[in-house]
Amino acid sequence: MLLSMMGLMTFLNDDLKHFWAVMGGIGFGTFVDEIGKFITRDNNYFYEPTFAIIYVIFICLYLLYKSIQRQQLFTKEEYLINTLEKLKDVIIKDLDREEKEIAVQYLARSNPRHPVTKFLKQVFAEIDELPQERDGYYTRLRQKASSWYHFFIDQDWFLNAVDGFFLLRSLWYLISGIFLLVTVSQQVVSGNIDGLLTPRGTLPLIQFFALLMQALFTLIGATIIWKSRKEAYILFKDSVFISVFILQVFHFTRNPLLALVSVFGDFLLLNILYYMT
Repeated sequence: MLLSMMGLMTFLNDDLKHFWAVMGGIGFGTFVDEIGKFITRDNNYFYEPTFAIIYVIFICLYLLYKSIQRQQLFTKEEYLINTLEKLKDVIIKDLDREEKEIAVQYLARSNPRHPVTKFLKQVFAEIDELPQERDGYYTRLRQKASSWYHFFIDQDWFLNAVDGFFLLRSLWYLISGIFLLVTVSQQVVSGNIDGLLTPRGTLPLIQFFALLMQALFTLIGATIIWKSRKEAYILFKDSVFISVFILQVFHFTRNPLLALVSVFGDFLLLNILYYMT
């Protein structure tokens, strides 16, 4: 982490930011891996809730990042400066189609009266005349995914498949919620009501309501998908967010390896839904 901070303060080259970000991630990852030793009196590295705590830390970091990003407003001058950064890619012939579109969007938000703005508009308008390198791997992958998606949505069975998948997902949440409710009910029947009022006892109730809300969002989305595909996808995203932010925490406390696979599946599903909306 120290090396990454020194590198970011020393070097001005934006291309090195990715390298220093990786260095900082390695440092932070090494630190957070030892969190079990820091929060236990006996320095217990294998403290069971460690995986859940690490997961919650990353969730909090993500929410903090999104909060800052949402409140971040650029001035017209800052948009112009970011366009100049894209101009470097033109010089080294590394500007792909997506980056050019971003540069044009930045120029549209820059001060139109600034002489540099007029100059850059002319540069990016004539950039197609320069020798073009092949689009980057990420851009080509997105273009390929886009062509696949448009091929599938034209198929008659596509909506049926999406609807069926999320209906099964909703059914799974309902079954899980029912089993959890039965467990809580057994505690009530046995007279262990005081146990439910403790912080540990309220966790199953939180998990139950999260499962219920997740099933509800998914079920509503599956029923309206034929009327409004976009609204259905938004509800599906909300249900996945409940899984990521709440339910996965419980999964990490019980089976970290299975939870890791489940989180990966949730993130993959979220990316697909973001693209589809």
